[in-house]
Amino acid sequence: MYVETDFLTALVNDDDWLRDAAIRALEEREDVHTSILAYAEVLVLFYDRETAECEIDAPRAITNLLELVPIVPKEHEDAVLAAAAFLDEYDLTPFDALHAGLVTTGEERVLSTEQDYDTVGLDRTPLVPESSK
Repeated sequence: MYVETDFLTALVNDDDWLRDAAIRALEEREDVHTSILAYAEVLVLFYDRETAECEIDAPRAITNLLELVPIVPKEHEDAVLAAAAFLDEYDLTPFDALHAGLVTTGEERVLSTEQDYDTVGLDRTPLVPESSK
């Protein structure tokens, strides 16, 4: 059964009004899964724009969530784990972290003006020459 973001946030937040229902659903069903999109929304919820950092331990929270609610397709789990680490270690925004996570799990380069990708060691090709900024 596919679940979306409110299910994941209920599992992360001890005070969420849906927490008991989500836990009960996990106990009753063996086929609970989601997509990278639901985890993207969770990463956005973790991210505090005011301080430009993650309010909770994103890598640990995502790792724990993935044990309960896997991502289909499975290869996207590595991208989300990498994104959580990039969010925490390099202060990337959630979407930049996800883009970086997807690129690091493959053999691709990223074509972008975003220099934050350089800090995480991605093979980046500038969209425009760096000298024309």
